[in-house]
Amino acid sequence: MKAARASRFRDPTSDYSLYNLAGHPIDVVCPRCAAHAQVIADPAADELPTTRPRRLVCRACGHTATWSPRNRSSCWGATVDPFFRQPLWLTATVRGHRLWAYNRAHLDLLAEFVAADLRERGPYGGCSMSLIEKLPAWLKSRRNRADILAAVARLRAREAR
Repeated sequence: MKAARASRFRDPTSDYSLYNLAGHPIDVVCPRCAAHAQVIADPAADELPTTRPRRLVCRACGHTATWSPRNRSSCWGATVDPFFRQPLWLTATVRGHRLWAYNRAHLDLLAEFVAADLRERGPYGGCSMSLIEKLPAWLKSRRNRADILAAVARLRAREAR
């Protein structure tokens, strides 16, 4: 009988930073109707992905808003989107801590990391800018694995609504 292979996670380092993830739509709570809305970067802008103008769009009520880097600053690494500062759609409480993700790609990366038995640093031995290296200890702890993965499953189900 073969032993089960341990799942392996290799830190993708620069491919997944909060800045790169924010280049994709960010799932937020609509400020008008509390439904699922998205913050979307303007793909036509000739600016860096993190400084492109953004639009907040809610398909449920039709609410829209515009963010421009000329008018406002951004706020990174919180349970709100960095542009409009609206609460993130993908948040859950796990053992008294806040689990959050900007979008499905971010949630999938966290789930892959948490589920892995073997966690390796990136191709260059890790770097100080790695999203994975900056995760809090409670999220890295094996003891919290089942609870975190259950919360991720709930968030995936919520995202599908």
